[in-house]
Amino acid sequence: MSLPLFLLVLRKRIALAALLFAGALLGAAATLALAPQRFEATAVASIDPSSADPVSGLGPTPGSLLIVQGNLAALAKSNQIALDVVDRLGLDGDPEIRAAYAGLWRKPDNIRQFAAERLLDRLDAKFLPGSNVLSLSMRDRSPENAARLANGVMAAFIEAAIALKGQTAQKAADWFAPQIEKVAIRLAEARARLETFQTEARLLAPGAGDAESDRLLQIGNALSLAKTELVALQSQLATPGGGPSDAQNPDVQTLIALRTAQATAEADIARLQADAGPNHPKMLERQAARDSLRGQIGQAVDAYRTKLGDRVAAQLVKVAELEKTYAAHVRDMVGVQGQRDRLAQLRAEAQFQQDEYDRLQRAAVQARLQSQLSFSNIAVIDVAAPPSSPIFPKPLPALALACVAGLGVAVLGALIAETLDRRIRRAQDISEAAGAPLLGVSLDFAPPRGLFGARK
Repeated sequence: MSLPLFLLVLRKRIALAALLFAGALLGAAATLALAPQRFEATAVASIDPSSADPVSGLGPTPGSLLIVQGNLAALAKSNQIALDVVDRLGLDGDPEIRAAYAGLWRKPDNIRQFAAERLLDRLDAKFLPGSNVLSLSMRDRSPENAARLANGVMAAFIEAAIALKGQTAQKAADWFAPQIEKVAIRLAEARARLETFQTEARLLAPGAGDAESDRLLQIGNALSLAKTELVALQSQLATPGGGPSDAQNPDVQTLIALRTAQATAEADIARLQADAGPNHPKMLERQAARDSLRGQIGQAVDAYRTKLGDRVAAQLVKVAELEKTYAAHVRDMVGVQGQRDRLAQLRAEAQFQQDEYDRLQRAAVQARLQSQLSFSNIAVIDVAAPPSSPIFPKPLPALALACVAGLGVAVLGALIAETLDRRIRRAQDISEAAGAPLLGVSLDFAPPRGLFGARK
């Protein structure tokens, strides 16, 4: 259908379209006037389920937070909460509810359950997206009653959440009791094994004093010092013509005095040889004294080297004994090493059981505290107040929708009426009815009719 033809149809059927449009508006107005009003009151609370699990010690994850929020929303819409609100507000005695209950063909077991089901039908509980804010909305014909029901549901929900949290924490605390008892038994057994082993092996705990290691260190130091002294004595003994170097030795001091006297005699001989000549009596006397000193020095050196050889032999014996003692002590230490490893293993086992016992004790104390404390991470943000305007019906949106629907019905009714009307009103109707082309149109040249239909 072309636009001009569509407009022509609307113009011809304007009365019907106007009637249908007015009927739609009148129907919407009647619906607004007769439909019962519904008010919605909302109570809002902030819930932060961020406490750690007393058993695992782990905090919540993003996935677990969504699960917790879903559980809390389900709790708010549970039958338990609804029954609690019915008892709190005495809804089972409300005349309207009693009348509705009496008119049912198939009734619930009791009026309390019926009132709870009606309450749940008008309740909406959800968390706002991306937040920990719980919104509890209640719909009712009375704004005051809607607010009263919303606040009642929020109070019942908070008490149920507190009881649920306390019950969960108490179960966790009860779970710890047998676990602590088992760990305490294992700890006592580990300590008994450690004490028995220490008593039998006669080993002290590491850090309490290691006499074997200290003794081995002392023997090692003495052996190193003896070897150093032996090397020094062997070096003095092996040096051909080497003299003593120990200034504290009396023999060395005697040799030093003889060598000093020899040096003085050599100086006197050199002076007399230049002044008096080689045959001077003093010259001969000094030469005789020098030769005597040389003999004494040789005898003293031989005696010192003999004593030095004896010292080297004694030092060799001392070094050998120290090496033997050190080796024996090392063998003893190697034999004790296995016992020390076993001691360390038993100590580690006892420490592990002690740490596990302490951890469970702390977790049990935390669980008991949680079972005694209130659910402090629930805070009511907004208390439901009686709403000032209903959520249904909404006059302006309803009238706007009625206008759009009425306009559509008017247009559709006009098109349908035009389609069903088979009368010939214009030249094109003859062509369409005959199925043949139109050849011409005969004009009506009759005079116009009068007031009562007579032609003039």
